[in-house]
Amino acid sequence: MSDEQTIPTANQLRSYLRFNGWAEQAPGPSGSIWTRENSRIGVPVDSDEELLSGALKRLAFAERRDPADVASNVKYLLFDITQLRADSDSRYADTIPLETGAKIVSSARKMFRASATTARWERAHIGSNYSRYGDEIVRRALMGHTKRGSYIIPVLMPLPEPDEPDRHQPYLRQDENDHVEFHRAPSEPFERRVVRTFAQSMQALREIIVKPAQEPRSAQVHELVYRGVSREFCMALAGILGQRSVADFEAAVDWAPAVPSPTTMPRSVSIEAEAEDLVAKVAEKLRQQKVDPSQVFSGTIVQLRHESQDDPFGEIAVSTVRQGKSSEILIRLPIELYRDAWRWHDEGRAILVEGTVRRAPGKPLRVDNALRFHPVDAMFLT
Repeated sequence: MSDEQTIPTANQLRSYLRFNGWAEQAPGPSGSIWTRENSRIGVPVDSDEELLSGALKRLAFAERRDPADVASNVKYLLFDITQLRADSDSRYADTIPLETGAKIVSSARKMFRASATTARWERAHIGSNYSRYGDEIVRRALMGHTKRGSYIIPVLMPLPEPDEPDRHQPYLRQDENDHVEFHRAPSEPFERRVVRTFAQSMQALREIIVKPAQEPRSAQVHELVYRGVSREFCMALAGILGQRSVADFEAAVDWAPAVPSPTTMPRSVSIEAEAEDLVAKVAEKLRQQKVDPSQVFSGTIVQLRHESQDDPFGEIAVSTVRQGKSSEILIRLPIELYRDAWRWHDEGRAILVEGTVRRAPGKPLRVDNALRFHPVDAMFLT
């Protein structure tokens, strides 16, 4: 614990303790005592390294875990970390040509910037119409130290601290009188939506274009756009793949523990340098083709409701971004699909929906008959 890089701040430690069910006692001038069952940990007011090191050792003892692992979990509780790896053919271990390294960093920023825009409003071609709010989110992202093994750059996206983590809420409430089944979950932070859109875009390009090694048909271009892929994202990715010293480019995401994460999405996606031409051709098709995503949207399930045991329909709410604004859209589903939605929500999977969105006076947005309703990560065309 002597390496100051491994010591989290006092605020990070307090967030971790709060998230994991520790209770803070009345604070004093120097700090406060946190308790859980028979364990007690003192947390200083300021980030005093020596005192924090002692608190982390007590926490590791209480959790029966390695202190270094606990320190890492505390520090990155509220960070989605995307590990960007370029497999280099450099003859010197753990190095990459300076020009290639600079290209990877600048292109990675462009890819995240494109994802932050398409996370708010799917579009095939962004041009100069980047989202100001998306740009603000990307400016908050951090770049960690490069890591050993090929050439790895960690990109850290800070997430807001949730008031009540979803996993600590009752999974289901049922009223004994009217048999109403009801569950409510927090909305997905937009910062997480940006990282998820980045990961979805890499996965979609891999599965729809790179793996079958074919140029996309019009229907496949639509599928790419619905996942968040844009011309700008493809151009930046092709720029990395086109570097002579890059054999392949991989993105691996470590989701922040404090926010429920998609359990079925592959942790890492790798695209070979040989796919540069295909990715560039996708970018050209995205420039030429207009896609209207007004009847298609994606997001996480934040509410499930079933009125009675005899009702053949259930209702869910999907938290999404519609025309650049955060929205919740109610969706009426046959009971079997509603039960599938329970499972997908429990797995943390984002959902893609296609259908006519309507709004009655004084009522929320809703879709009564969904033409498509399935997890985003299960939408690949064959």
